[in-house]
Amino acid sequence: MFRKRFFASWIFASIGMFMLSYLWHSVILSDFSILIYPIRLFMLIAAFVYLFLGYCVAKSFSIPFLATKYKRKPFSRGIAGGAICGLSFYIISTVLGISFTTTITVKHLLYDSLWQVIEQGIGGVIVAITHIFIYEPETVQD
Repeated sequence: MFRKRFFASWIFASIGMFMLSYLWHSVILSDFSILIYPIRLFMLIAAFVYLFLGYCVAKSFSIPFLATKYKRKPFSRGIAGGAICGLSFYIISTVLGISFTTTITVKHLLYDSLWQVIEQGIGGVIVAITHIFIYEPETVQD
């Protein structure tokens, strides 16, 4: 069952990472100018992808290893979980061949992987902030 803390952190992280992605691909790199399909379709698909990414980053916040290692450091736990998700998803998207460019160099791979780690790491920080500001008492199960 979804709790309000998880749901809010999932949605806020998804929105934040989507905005960062738009900043990176539209403003900094101007990748949207080389799209071969309609921008609205791309944005709709990207929104669903970022909902999935936000879900994974929000779930990574409660990984037992990270929860014990960073028990009193929610920002570090969020950054670590987000960075792990970012690197994992970048590796998957690279293997599947999902990219804006056809000529991929090592420099391009390093920049994009670093950006994904930063983007999902910021998503993890958004999850941590949401967990700090939304109080949810723990329910005791008998």
